[in-house]
Amino acid sequence: MEVLIVDDIPSQVDSFAATIPKDELGIGRIHKAYSGKEALKLYQEQNIHIVITDIRMPEMSGIELIREIREMGRQVKIIVISGYADFEYAKSVVPYNTSGYLMKPVNPDQMRETLGKLAEEIACEMKLQQQQQRDVYAFRENLPALQGELLNRLLYGNGIPGAELERKLFLLNLPFSLQQKVGLFIVRLEGRLQEYEKMDKELIEYAVMNMAEELFRDAFHLWFCRDHNEYLVFIVSAKERTDENGQTLQNAMDVRAAALKKKAESLLSGHVSIVLAENWRYFPESVPEMYRSVIDGMRGIEETRQGAFLRIAGNLAQDQIGTLTSLYRPPLLIHLLDTGNWIHAEEKLIEIFAELKSVNHPPEHANEAYFAIANAYQYIAHKKGKLLSEFGESSFGLMPAAPSLKQLEKWAFFMLRSLREQSEDSSEKQSCLADKVHNYIVENMNDKLSLQTIAAHIGLHPAYLSRAYRAETGNNLSDYILRYRMELALDLLRSSDKKIYEIAQIVGYQAVPHFIKLFKSFTYMTPQEFRDRTGLS
Repeated sequence: MEVLIVDDIPSQVDSFAATIPKDELGIGRIHKAYSGKEALKLYQEQNIHIVITDIRMPEMSGIELIREIREMGRQVKIIVISGYADFEYAKSVVPYNTSGYLMKPVNPDQMRETLGKLAEEIACEMKLQQQQQRDVYAFRENLPALQGELLNRLLYGNGIPGAELERKLFLLNLPFSLQQKVGLFIVRLEGRLQEYEKMDKELIEYAVMNMAEELFRDAFHLWFCRDHNEYLVFIVSAKERTDENGQTLQNAMDVRAAALKKKAESLLSGHVSIVLAENWRYFPESVPEMYRSVIDGMRGIEETRQGAFLRIAGNLAQDQIGTLTSLYRPPLLIHLLDTGNWIHAEEKLIEIFAELKSVNHPPEHANEAYFAIANAYQYIAHKKGKLLSEFGESSFGLMPAAPSLKQLEKWAFFMLRSLREQSEDSSEKQSCLADKVHNYIVENMNDKLSLQTIAAHIGLHPAYLSRAYRAETGNNLSDYILRYRMELALDLLRSSDKKIYEIAQIVGYQAVPHFIKLFKSFTYMTPQEFRDRTGLS
């Protein structure tokens, strides 16, 4: 800390300076001034923390000095010194926020005590200021991520009350307002630009965003994020309130988006596709619909086509949202793979993709299918002590997020073939045995289904059949039957309006309480509770 002592009597200044324990109080320098004007000059030139000034001085009084110091706006502690006769006069400095008052002759202990308290106050204030600076730095450092998180919420229609959204826009320094018309476009990195490692890819995305800001800044505000599909999404608004119609704004946005595509491909030596929403719409309620339209447009681009530039018309037909029945209809893919039933596993994939292609499915359906299929593949790979990336080419390990339907189909069948080639170490006889067992279970799902009836059908002793099945698949046959029955029950509860007792009979249980007990041990809820949670009761 630095202290400034002001008095028109030099001996008084020297006396005050001599009584201050510099080391004890953490004071680095003591400055001396013998007039108000000299003190003001020193204060302007030095980083003063505490001013000790006499109240009565010629030319510029202590009160005038304090007033000048306060008008400069800097934070400083001020101690006023006066004689007994000036006590009432000294109280007039209170409006100028002084920190202490000492009466002449000054007691050294009182001086030390007053300065000690002020030193503690200054230390606390400096610590608080440093913390605030750290907070500001951390906020600025994370501002792009916070802005991107808010935009992602708006893209997916996660409603935010108007007042709360306005507050967030202000705090995050986003120059967008409610009911303002905005445009939207997305950018997809393609080819070699998609193959970078995570950190390098983030640098590429950062470069694209910087290029976009440079090209749009003359007339537009930009707000951007990376969405869950790993696309770069840009919301655009006009900087100046204008009477121009939406078409004029759209054309201006198109020109800059085309320039962005050209510049990015030139500087990054790779391809990017850009899809723009056709009509400017009102913010924020129209954002999810605009986003959905451009996502569907991007997914409609053929896999082999790179470097596309499209404008997508709005008001697309709303996709029907529902459950992928083939994905969850037993036997599940994971169980077909687990038992080595490769033929039926392939048929299962064909059924899943036939359903996906039969309707105008939303992008989430492709993601849902990917996660279910990838989970089954990873389970089989890990069971064999391997990573999924070890099966087949490295580029066919785990898919990138949000694959197109064509990418997903190609990947799913390639990985199935790779897993099958490395997993077929059982004899043809055993495979034939497993197929016969599974086919019989599917065709004879009734109360008479058991290890004994299956063994009689195949022509083997039950004990031998149980050992052979376990040796081939690693599972107990009775466990497989129970699991198949429960999964069939889950599918019927989810996709039909049949009564509980009817479902119990279909899956092979005449006694409904026994079925409910087994179902609850399998799912930790009763059939009715499961149906209530799926919203089909």
